[in-house]
Amino acid sequence: MTSGKSSAGEEFVRNWPVVLAGALGMALASVGVYVMGIFIQPLEQEFGWTRAEIVAGMTIISLFGMICAPFVGLVVDRFGPRRLGVFGVVVACATLAALSLTGPSIWTWWALWMPIALAGTCMTPTIWTSGVSSLFDAGRGMALALVLGGTALCSTLTPILGNYFIETLGWRHAFVALAGFWAVLVIPVVVLFFTSARDRNRVVPSNQKVDAAVLAGVGVREAMLSGKYFRLASAGFLATLIVVSLVTGLVPILTSLAIERQSAANLAGLVGISTVTGRLIGGYLLDRINGNVVGAVSMLLPIIPCALLLAFPGSIPIAGAAVLVLGLSLGVELDSVAYLVSRHFGMLHYGVLFGTIVGLLSIATGFGPLLISFVYDRTHSYAGVLWGYMPLSLLTALLFASLGRYPVFGRSGDEVGV
Repeated sequence: MTSGKSSAGEEFVRNWPVVLAGALGMALASVGVYVMGIFIQPLEQEFGWTRAEIVAGMTIISLFGMICAPFVGLVVDRFGPRRLGVFGVVVACATLAALSLTGPSIWTWWALWMPIALAGTCMTPTIWTSGVSSLFDAGRGMALALVLGGTALCSTLTPILGNYFIETLGWRHAFVALAGFWAVLVIPVVVLFFTSARDRNRVVPSNQKVDAAVLAGVGVREAMLSGKYFRLASAGFLATLIVVSLVTGLVPILTSLAIERQSAANLAGLVGISTVTGRLIGGYLLDRINGNVVGAVSMLLPIIPCALLLAFPGSIPIAGAAVLVLGLSLGVELDSVAYLVSRHFGMLHYGVLFGTIVGLLSIATGFGPLLISFVYDRTHSYAGVLWGYMPLSLLTALLFASLGRYPVFGRSGDEVGV
């Protein structure tokens, strides 16, 4: 790679296999989330466990992700993401199949989620976004959007295939079949194509190394002690808290507003369509205007569905519009955070800086649904959540907008301009 600037098109021609591998890796990383819903009923019927006990398997993943994310980032910065990504996808498929060994004790179910959580730490967004971000500059926003959009592939395929396998093979063999499907689809592509600037520099002659300016940036201590990093991390945490809790709680929120359950479930399905749309629009805009603005606007969007649902309870057309707008926000918020970390702090220590924020996002992902459930249990209404999230969304937008201009980093990694 030469030191001259490449266009977005040239970057994609050169590195599209890395984007494809990252998107498939991101899809596999999401399987645990979408597997849970379709296997709850057969496990409940066979073993008599409560749904809370079954879903607790996901809590193990969240805890592992929260604790391990910064350390995974350190490894990425030191050795590159390729080896972690390859290890993660292989172990993830093997451990997904191992869920078929679940016994009548709930402890066996929880124990089998431990290695899944381990594999998950090697498939966090930090892994896939660090590889792509290090190889893209002009087209980085769209590349990140396509990689993170891999979750949409998972959300589309996993419920359909999982339900088919359960009905035709039984739930035990369904785990094995599902693992086999993802193994065939993901492992060869990741093994063959997933890489990063650091991984390439490790295996090529010195005269063919990726331009060192691509890996420039500020030090970890300098970044983490800065007000800018605190504001960006806070914005990411609040954005995930708001958007994820609203999306995961859509069906109960809508039914509490006098919308019939089946209609609420159908409306919730619109999120996937608008999330993909949001990712593509967000990626396009991130490459063309300041990412602070994109992040800020993405967090003004949740104000609209909150206001619509409060003003027009029970209206299915209005609820549909609210869901579509919420999905657009979900499609942009994580892309914006990943992109802004790379722009404001560079790629030198991207793994640990973004990884630490990913740990915070894991906390927000687990805490958000708990928060809105707590409010409902106390008030028997989600109105307090909807009213509270509107000013909180405005605060989050202001945090994004306050980040300032992108620094300019020198080849040695020093910041040379702001």
